Amino acid sequence: MTQIDFYHLTQSDLHTALVMLLHKTASVGKKALILCPKPAASALDDMLWTHDENAWMPHGVDDADGASHANIWISTDPAANQIAAEFAFLTHGVEPAVMTDFARAFVLFDGRSEAQVQQAREQWKRFSAEDDVTASYFAQEDGGRWQKKAG
Repeated sequence: MTQIDFYHLTQSDLHTALVMLLHKTASVGKKALILCPKPAASALDDMLWTHDENAWMPHGVDDADGASHANIWISTDPAANQIAAEFAFLTHGVEPAVMTDFARAFVLFDGRSEAQVQQAREQWKRFSAEDDVTASYFAQEDGGRWQKKAG
């Protein structure tokens, strides 16, 4: 069964939320695949290398070298999982070819974008209706704390 958690970003940006979740993923010893469109991959790549000089997050993008050593990978191909990651981070509406290939998926969407909110609503309806999926919804409160609202 796949657990899908929706993260409705209202106080923080994608990069801040993603880094927090990637640190938590690493702390439980899991690999993380970040799925995104090509324009976002470059920005995420740069952010992961530079976000905190004391918290290095080794990773790669698409067909780069190093997949056999990395615990974080950015992919623009929804059918690829270069590092056999257990956790998928879905951004900008990108979805894996097979959701149940992952133990957990995190749908991160910007609450200030009506298009992203609408897309997340459609994903919620579709994913939560599947028998082999459990879905939860988290919204940011004032101050940035996460509150579970559904699931």
